Amino acid sequence: RLDIRNMKKSGLIPYWNSESETVDMDEFARFAGSAKEDAAWNKYLNDYILMNTGSHSLLSRGMYELQLRNWYREFPRENILILKLEDMSSSGDGPGVQAVVDRALVHLDLPLYKVEDESAKNTRNYDPIKPEMEQMLKRFYKPHNERMEILLGDEWSSPWAY
Repeated sequence: RLDIRNMKKSGLIPYWNSESETVDMDEFARFAGSAKEDAAWNKYLNDYILMNTGSHSLLSRGMYELQLRNWYREFPRENILILKLEDMSSSGDGPGVQAVVDRALVHLDLPLYKVEDESAKNTRNYDPIKPEMEQMLKRFYKPHNERMEILLGDEWSSPWAY
């Protein structure tokens, strides 16, 4: 909940009601994509995030559209390829490591390369998330994931089954 407090202090999530743990969708619609949101995001990164990476905040890490927006402002859409980690799964859930690597290499106009070892690396097990925390996170991320779909297209419609 520290992330939420810091985001609130920075003005980044004025639409989030911390008491009811809900999103005011009207406020979200007014704020998301605005210059105020951009300024609040930069303030949050500068004030609370080491080296402005977002990687040290568990909650902001999942606000993908907000993080990607600046990249799309600076580079042509065709120069950016967004991949889902889940697609690297060879357990039948995704196309697998080789397919994802092939897609990246084709995008970069590089020769294809055979991945010899497609086994998962750097994996870990986590304790199950408490149901009330899971529901709170779903409420928090829902409008952010909807904005990500607008930015990235239909392939990103409900990318993570809940």
